[in-house]
Formats: sequence, C-alpha cells, structure tokens
Amino acid sequence: MPRDTPPVNRGAVRYLLINVPLTDPTGPYHSISYLVGATTAAGFTGVSCLDANIAALNHMAAPDQVTSLLEECRAIRSNLEQKDRLTRAEQWLYRYAIKACGLQPSSVQRAIHVMTDSEAFYDYGLYRQAALVLKRWLEILSVRGFPGQFEELTLRHRNVGSLSSVVDLTDPEFLDRLVNPFAPYFDSAFTDVLRGQGWDFIGLSVNYLAQLPFAINMCRRIKAAAPDALLCVGGTEISDIVKCLRDPADVWRLFGDCGAIIAGEGETAILDLLEAVADGRPVPTDRPGILQPAATLPTARPAVNYENLSALPAPRYDIWDLGQYWSPEPVVLYSPSRGCYWNKCTFCDYGLNTELPTSPSRNRPIEAAIDELREITRFARTVYFSVDAIAPAYLRKLARAIVDSGIQIRWSAELRLERTFLHDIAPELKDSGCVAISFGYESGSQRILDLINKGVRLTDVPSLLQELARVGIGAQMMGFIGFPGETPSEAESTYDFLRAHAPLWTTAGIGDFVLTPGAIVAKRPADFGIQEIRALDGDDIVRALYWLDGEGRMRGIGEQRTPALEALAAQVVRFKDDRPFVGGIDSNHSILYFAHYGPSLVPAEQREREPADPLVRTTVYETPARGVDRFVNAADFDAFFRTYLARGRSASFRETLAWLAEYPADAETEGASLPAAVEIYPSGRFVVLTREEAQFEQDASPAYRLAKTLMLRESGVL
Repeated sequence: MPRDTPPVNRGAVRYLLINVPLTDPTGPYHSISYLVGATTAAGFTGVSCLDANIAALNHMAAPDQVTSLLEECRAIRSNLEQKDRLTRAEQWLYRYAIKACGLQPSSVQRAIHVMTDSEAFYDYGLYRQAALVLKRWLEILSVRGFPGQFEELTLRHRNVGSLSSVVDLTDPEFLDRLVNPFAPYFDSAFTDVLRGQGWDFIGLSVNYLAQLPFAINMCRRIKAAAPDALLCVGGTEISDIVKCLRDPADVWRLFGDCGAIIAGEGETAILDLLEAVADGRPVPTDRPGILQPAATLPTARPAVNYENLSALPAPRYDIWDLGQYWSPEPVVLYSPSRGCYWNKCTFCDYGLNTELPTSPSRNRPIEAAIDELREITRFARTVYFSVDAIAPAYLRKLARAIVDSGIQIRWSAELRLERTFLHDIAPELKDSGCVAISFGYESGSQRILDLINKGVRLTDVPSLLQELARVGIGAQMMGFIGFPGETPSEAESTYDFLRAHAPLWTTAGIGDFVLTPGAIVAKRPADFGIQEIRALDGDDIVRALYWLDGEGRMRGIGEQRTPALEALAAQVVRFKDDRPFVGGIDSNHSILYFAHYGPSLVPAEQREREPADPLVRTTVYETPARGVDRFVNAADFDAFFRTYLARGRSASFRETLAWLAEYPADAETEGASLPAAVEIYPSGRFVVLTREEAQFEQDASPAYRLAKTLMLRESGVL
C-alpha cells in the first residue's frame, strides 16, 4: 500500500473517526488504530478520534445523570402502582424500575473506581460487586428505551425489535427509543464534537451487531450536524451486512445518509476516499471494498481488498486517552496476522470470505511486529493478539523474537489446539509473556470434530492442556452444541469432557451452533444430512439459517438445549460474569487477572470473600402492586418469540409492541400474591416476600443471614 509523496492538501483534510456504542468499555477496539496508522503515514495528519462508546457510558455514569435516572424510576413505580391493571409492557417496565431501589447517585462512580483502581480491582469480592452494580445500572437505564434491552454491558440481540429486519432498523420510532438511554450524551457532547470543526470526512467503525442500530441513528445525527462531510461506515458488522442482505441494495436503505461504505479491510479503501476528498473528486467507483450510492451491487459479495501485511504502516495507539476506560491499566489489541491458516472448519463463516471460511492467511513480518510491540509498551504492558488463528511456526518465531528483543509484555490469544504444544512450544510461549490461551475445542465427540473438519484428535487434547498447565498458562475452552446430526449423547459429551478434565482449564463457554450462509455446511448441506435450508421470513439480513434434518424436522439455534443439558452446562460454569468482566473468555479484565494471579484466574480464597464495605446492599421495597412475581419476564418473551419461530418467522417490532400492549390473560395472574415487599439483591434480581417473610428476614439470626448470603452468592445474585 505504498503511496506517492503526499500533495500539500492532504494535511488540510479534517477527518473524524468514531467508535460506535455499545461495546466493550474496558479498552478501545483496534480497527481505528490501524486506519489512522495508514492514513497519517500517507500524509493525512488532520485526524481526530472519538470513542463514543466509552464517552457515552462515562457521561451517563455521572452522579447527576444517575440521580435523574433513579428519580425517573421512582416516578415510574409511583405511576404504575396507582393502576388497577397493567399491560405486559407496563409489567416489564415495573420489573426494571424496581431494580433502581437500593442504588445511590454515587454507586456507579464507586463501581467504576473499583474497575480503575490498581488495588481495588484485584480484590475479587469488591470487583464482583462493582460488576454487578454496572450491569444493574445499565439494566435500569433501559427504562428510557426498551426495558431489558441491555445485557452484560451490551445490547441484547433479541428483545423488542429485530436487528435483522431492514423495516425495523429504518423505523425512527424503534431507533430513537433504543438509543434514548444515551440521548443526554448524543444531544450534548456528541453534537458539540460534530459542530466543533468543519469536518471533511467522518467515518464510523461498526464491528459488532450491538453497534448497528446506534450507527444508523448516529448517521442521521451526523448528517444533520455536519452535512458537508463525506460520511462513511465500515467494520466487520458492515461487511457482514453487505454479505448477508437478501437484497444488496438494502444497504442504502440502512445507510442512506452515507456517501460511501467500506466493506472488508479498510486501510487502502479509506485512503482512496480521503484522496478523493483532498482532490475534490467524487467517491471512486472502481476500488475494491468501496460502495457508493450511485453504483449498483451485482452480488452480495463485492470485490474485497486483502491488505498486504508486509506493506502496511504500523497502527497508532497514541490516538486514545487510555485513562478513560474501565480498567486499572490498558490492554492493547494487536493483530500480527489476519485470516486463518487452517481455513477448513465447516461451521466457520467470518468476514467477506469467498470460497473459504475466512479471509486468506497473512502474517506481519517478525521484525515489524517486534517494532510495533516495542512501541505498544510505551502505552501498555498487556497485549491481546486479536487474530483468527496464528500459525504455530509463526507464533514460535514471534515468541522467540519477543524474548530475544527483551520486550516485557504479558499476552493472550486464541489459538488452535495443535499437537505442536507437545513439542516444547509451551515453555517458549510462557517465556515470551503468555498468560492465557483460548481454544476452539468445539466438541467432546470425535465424530462431530471430524464433521467440522477441525483437524484435532480429541485424545490429544488432555496432553496439550496438561503441557500448558505445567508451565503456568491458563486455558479457556470454547465450543458449541447443536451441529447438524449431533445426537443428545454427543452433545452431553461436550460437557462430560470438560468435567473429566476440570483441573486443566480455567473458564469454558459452550454456545449453540449457528448455521450461517457462507459456511461449508450451508454450501454442501447434503454432506451433513440436511434436506433443506431456510431463512426466517422477516430476516432481511440473513445471519442465521434453519434447516430440515434427515427426518424432515425443523432444526435451528438452541434445539439441543434440554433441561438435562442445561444441568450439565451449569456444572462447567465457574464464574458468574461474562465479557467484559473477569470470567469472560478473552476479556481484558480476565487477561489482567491471569497476569496477576496465574491460571487460577481468581484465587480460591477470594471467590467467596465478602467486601468489607459493599458498594450496594440487599434492600427491601414495599410495593402495593399485586402479583409482582407473576409479571412478564424473560421466559415470557422467549415463549412469544418461539411462537413465531415455529412458523418460520421472526417477530417484528410492531408485532412485539402489539403483544406488549395487551393485558395478560386473567389466568396469568390468578393466585398472584397480595401486596407485600420485594427483596432486591445487589445484582438487581428480586423475590417477592409476604409481610410475614419480610418480618422474619428483618429478625433473622446472624447464622441464618450468613447461610443465605452464601446461597445467594452461589446463584450469582450477590
């Protein structure tokens, strides 16, 4: 990607690159760092970067904002308690307004302080309370949008509207309400940035599905505040949309405010756009990876530029204020390779791939990688190698070069379970600073692994994990159940294997198989016993497919989740929190804990420790509302969505609103408890108590309280 000598007007181009909510608040995503490395090296030095994700969260976490939110929840409760009967929507809203009871205006700032303080962060009892407060706060914030729209500090993918429906995603009522929890930020500080300069170019980085509706809404805001700027979106989520849309032209229904869209890797594409801006030319129509409204898309997969990693300039990490994130020290994401060297797994479908599951495998020259890691140590000592998969030979060279260069870093990565670990590579990884590795173990059935074409012998895995454990590297295990043709006993074996080798791994996450359009399974369904593949009606962005098995039965996401399997799944859950917190696989916080405490992640003596000064305590709220324990809950939502899935459809925003506007049938509240009290735990979960039970709790002995505390902590509510 070398460029000619920059013309004088390149430095005069003023451009703004924005990371979109809602995503990880513990550190910046690295896509913009790579873009800025390329653009500034080419002479486009007039860049500003805004992480609107952490800026929005920090804005809303201010005590005055939290005070306003708590008062709003009090008013919601008071208003709904005056009514004789509540609709489903009102019941759902009341559930979330109750969660505000017991929080103080300072609670969120105190929790953030724990996340950023180098001592408090490693007090796991206090840390867990901080994580609970932050998750609970975001749940409460959802009363300003769709109650329950947030989960684990991200956007719940299936709630009121469909994130796969172009109709829903272009409905202003849906978007405005979903974004409304952050309206105070968007209406003030964000708008000030847009109007602060005469921007020539504004780009949004959209890498996760949870960012998509915010990006669409922000494009409208940007167009209104900076109409003369060339507006562009890019990122992995944008690439997925371009690939998965039934009608490729619909990308302009979603992003009609944009003058260009970047699909695929973006360094060369953004340079082409900035050069057009600098020279006063129209958006180019003949460049791989650039879409513009005047052009048509002949297919759902436009030509993509795969960057030459030997020629790319170094990424820039000095563009961020790393002190604004919810972490005691920075964790930097760095990509020494792109694509997957194996590139054969039949379930995989990542990026704007062509005939293979992922993009072509490419490696950064070792010398360049070492120079970049040395530069990173100016800002951070902890690095996550954000890659699809690093080839063992390259990884060994990189590890040796890190040691030889004297660079002092701690690092983690996702790797394949290769036999190479049995041949002395583990000590070299440890010497170079490796603290943890996550593996796509996938299944405890060799037959399923062979269908996946994983290239792994299950009998080798314990020895590989043992070698990592021997040198003190933590192992995180990932897999899924529900692959086409998998039997119930094979699904159980995925958990049985983890249970049998429990001392050799630290965390595990077993999800549900999702059949995606670009996977080899979807391209050769008959090879996997599939009669027919279908997309859900209403899904304009076809991210997931359903299929008819050999017996003509409809199969899809979560089909294997029987009560027996759920009981097995509970036995491999060691930590109650998921990303971005400690216990989440590959989370920044988990990496820091691995670096601090070793493969145990959290020392046994800390896991049940009660903080001396809790951030939030269990509280009791007296409510006149009848039957709070019967109010609409998440299980009711799931049942509603399943009725549509059974008909091969996705429920739309308008259909879900109509269901929520109804009053539940009398049978749903028959026998509901009389007005009493609600006991609210630090997590925000609550139980309804009779007045007798409430009095008993108040008069309970210390021994009873201790036993109850231990029980509640085990269940994850404390």
